[in-house]
Amino acid sequence: MADLLHPDDREDESQETPFDPGDFVMAMSAEDQMAAQLLVAACEEADIPAILQSPRSGPVGTIASPVDGFNILVPQRDLEKALKLLEERRAALEADPEGAARAAEEEEAAEEETAPRKPVKG
Repeated sequence: MADLLHPDDREDESQETPFDPGDFVMAMSAEDQMAAQLLVAACEEADIPAILQSPRSGPVGTIASPVDGFNILVPQRDLEKALKLLEERRAALEADPEGAARAAEEEEAAEEETAPRKPVKG
């Protein structure tokens, strides 16, 4: 009989193994933050984990990298799939810059709606 001190062995089977995507590698770079965020969102929609990295975010910051630039990192195992997707999305963004701006605004609005709000003291 299972109880708090002697749990049933079947409970151990239900615990999941943590997800490990492996080592991340640079898949693509983007010149501006808006395009980079749209490309990262495209990866995430395709269930490809992605990290947006700015060379300026390091301890040396703007001294080491005075020009804006953003690197999109994906797991090594997803690199081929991510490259194909990112190239397609980048071509679409370059073909329709106004559409890219609208998409960025919509993404920002969606993030604002889901962000936790701080209570207003008055």
